[in-house]
Amino acid sequence: MRFKTVELPYQVYIGEGVISKLQKVLRSLKTRYFLLLTDEVVKNLVVINLIEQLSDWEYDIMIVESAKMEEARKIVLKSGFADYDTVVGIGGGKVLDVSKVVATELNASFISIPTTASHDGVASPVASFKENGKPVSISTNPPSAVIADLNIIKNCPIRLLRSGYGDLVSNISSVKDWQLARDFVGEDYNEVAASIAVMPAQLMISKADEIDLTLPPYLLMLMRGLIMSGVAIGLVGTSRPASGAEHKFSHALDYLGYGNGTHGEQVSIGTIIMEFLHERHYGRGDWEQIKSSLEKVHAPTTAKEIGLNKDQILEALMLAKKLRKKRYTILEAVNPTKEDFELVLSKTGIA
Repeated sequence: MRFKTVELPYQVYIGEGVISKLQKVLRSLKTRYFLLLTDEVVKNLVVINLIEQLSDWEYDIMIVESAKMEEARKIVLKSGFADYDTVVGIGGGKVLDVSKVVATELNASFISIPTTASHDGVASPVASFKENGKPVSISTNPPSAVIADLNIIKNCPIRLLRSGYGDLVSNISSVKDWQLARDFVGEDYNEVAASIAVMPAQLMISKADEIDLTLPPYLLMLMRGLIMSGVAIGLVGTSRPASGAEHKFSHALDYLGYGNGTHGEQVSIGTIIMEFLHERHYGRGDWEQIKSSLEKVHAPTTAKEIGLNKDQILEALMLAKKLRKKRYTILEAVNPTKEDFELVLSKTGIA
């Protein structure tokens, strides 16, 4: 019998006031000397309140200024020969992505402490950057622990919470794409990872009528779903459970430099498009339900809402067909033409 060794976050805390668990986590990881990475705003709002509980440890604080590999390298060089046991990242996506790379480079444990719920990177073994305006994904070690304090996260801009909702919902079309790859090109598929990615997304959609992302019970649902999404990625060692054609579309927008949407906003609009194609060609999917759920949480569902026009969306969709060709998705399965995409945009009301 063959077993695969999988690295996943060993400790996960989600709730109000769980930042107090940091001491426990540091002790469990046998940390003596750690590097705390954050940004200037979070340092003044959050980190300053942790100083007292960290008095038993030796640590350094460094500020992450940009979401770039160059920034991670700079921090690794700056840390010199410091023998850090652990890297603690406290912040949004920029801080956590840089922290993942730094921890991996220093061969240190990583504790992820998100201050937003805008995407599934909080627990995934992938760091995402833009290099010269182009999206780049770097494989890293997954966090050893995740501490998601809802008292902190609830203060982030509501747009970022809606963005997180969109990123989570996109798993529904991602997994359909993965299933196409399994059926048509024989790609390895893991039912457990697929379920871990899809179930929280379906739960959020089923609750869309009542969801208020500013209230702790729903914020807990969202955060738990985003963490599970990251765990699904770690389980199979690929972003397959949470990244399909809708992410290719988002990457295309990034490449072209179009619009002002967040990652979650871009992939959620991409999800409506790809769900339409899945439903039309394979009878699987419900684009109207997904669009309706996004509208109910006040997430954007049209091109105009994220600063795009029809021509830009069409150009991005045509470019998406050329990106990551090895990742088989609905775009490879049905090879839509520009006219096909125009029909989708008209039928869904996106543009």
